[in-house]
Amino acid sequence: MPENRLAVLSLVCAAVFWSTSGVLIKLVALSPLAIAGWRSLIAGMVILLLCRRAMHISWNRDVLIAAACTGLFCISFVIATKFTTAANAIVLQYSASAYVAILAPRMLSEPTRRQDWYFLSLVVAGIALFFLDSLSLRGLLGILTGAVGALFWAGAMIYLRKARHGSTAWPIALGNFMAAGLCLPFMFRQMPTATDTLGLVGLGVVSLGIGHALFSYGIKRVRALESVLIPSIEPLINPMWVFLATGEAPGTWAFIGGTLVLAAVTMRGLAMAGAGRATLATVKPSLSAQGG
Repeated sequence: MPENRLAVLSLVCAAVFWSTSGVLIKLVALSPLAIAGWRSLIAGMVILLLCRRAMHISWNRDVLIAAACTGLFCISFVIATKFTTAANAIVLQYSASAYVAILAPRMLSEPTRRQDWYFLSLVVAGIALFFLDSLSLRGLLGILTGAVGALFWAGAMIYLRKARHGSTAWPIALGNFMAAGLCLPFMFRQMPTATDTLGLVGLGVVSLGIGHALFSYGIKRVRALESVLIPSIEPLINPMWVFLATGEAPGTWAFIGGTLVLAAVTMRGLAMAGAGRATLATVKPSLSAQGG
């Protein structure tokens, strides 16, 4: 399988593993910071184990910033999922594509095309609709935390791409250990039950550990914006698991806004796939002509 296609497949598979986070976070009866700490501690160890052959430890500026953004995003996502609906939290995460579109040309020399801005304007409009629902203070805090978390996720994408010539698995693992360190004071305030422990292991091994290991492979081989857009099946699957397990559903305006965001992301993915096929079609005749 061509390397680029394998990278795309790894990102799609990563999204499938990530999609289990919402339901497991909802089912673990610990504080958000305790969940974030245990989840990231387990995930960091899993990533080190799975990616040990590709792991190159370094401490340069790009690696440390990528790790810090990854760790802060991991914490923000758990808080957002606990304080608002899982659907809100996961769709807000994908608003990171707007920030990446702005930053990538300046920081990575990865151009943002004109059509990207059309799709991203729909993303911003969709996110604005989230705030039209009747929100409790807790729900508002969840949405704001999710929006801030998207900034951290965008920063992680940018700096993981900057560090791609080294090891992307290392800053992701380091970021998870940073998150665990920040949450350490909260991790031992309440002993997890057997159900909580099972959920935390699932979060650390399946959702984050395997998911991030796959992501560390894909992020090296696609543009930063594509690394946010390709795993766009996650916002479709994540809330479905939560709804089936707990009956939780987003509000009306959040549903409309989320639909708008997902439509924009999906259309962008289809446009990107079409452009890739068109490029391949022009390259093949050229190669055939050279061979003749």
